[in-house]
Amino acid sequence: MNNKRFIYAFRDGFVNCNRHPLVLVASITTMMLLLLIGSTFAGFAINLRHLVEVAGQEPPIEIMFKADINSAEAVNVDQQLEENSDVVYHNLNTPEENYKIFVDSMGKDQLFEDFEYEDRIPYTINVRLADPALGTEFKENLLKNPNIKDVYMEDELMLLLNNLMHGVTTASIVIMAILGIITIFIISNMVRIAALARSHEINIMKYLGATNSYIRIPFVVQGLIVGLAGSVISSIIFTVLYNLIYQHFGDDILNRASFALIPSGTIVPWIVIGSIVLGLLIGGLFSGLAVRKHVDV
Repeated sequence: MNNKRFIYAFRDGFVNCNRHPLVLVASITTMMLLLLIGSTFAGFAINLRHLVEVAGQEPPIEIMFKADINSAEAVNVDQQLEENSDVVYHNLNTPEENYKIFVDSMGKDQLFEDFEYEDRIPYTINVRLADPALGTEFKENLLKNPNIKDVYMEDELMLLLNNLMHGVTTASIVIMAILGIITIFIISNMVRIAALARSHEINIMKYLGATNSYIRIPFVVQGLIVGLAGSVISSIIFTVLYNLIYQHFGDDILNRASFALIPSGTIVPWIVIGSIVLGLLIGGLFSGLAVRKHVDV
């Protein structure tokens, strides 16, 4: 096929889009929904995996004291942990140390220059147990101490994040499978309608010696347009939503500064590229298959 014939066949694909605008809109909308759900799932999955990794890098248990206690009460608990055979690691952090850790994690020292941390940031102790199964009993015993405000267990958080990730994965796969089938069905019917509407023209082209590739190109181009339009719209919506969520939560999730969403500039471009590639692949591939199925070429 020479360049002029290819350009004409390629241009004919855009002409096809104008012949059935309602079917075209339905195809683009369904493709957009499919890719938007896929992008949302990818964003959730990547962030959840990141949070699980962060939780796994930190001591499983953190004891937080009330902000108004004195150092002797915190040191006393730390000494009790030293004598506990179930504890394999413990580290006492002063309010000043916790303040520095918090400021370093935020990366904005100038915002906290006049912050009076002494009365607001408590003592904490990071703990590891020989057997994680003892965590619940260990936590209950610690909470009997009136000087302890709370005990955070990363094992519980990791279990929650893992369960959430599995739930999101399952739900997204089911929804994407349903939307995927609907998308393929609509695209196939869009191509079928276009092919039937041009059946007389196609027969004439075949009679004049048009190759199979020449006849398929306009329909594949039509599918690529649907895939591109749907992926671009879904990418714009996903980018706006992710930026809004990131701005709302900032660098602090679950009231823990170390648990933060991945910045938009790091995650969004890759998801957008993946969405566009997937949209073009689905649109072009299934349009080509639909032509082979519904048109005798």
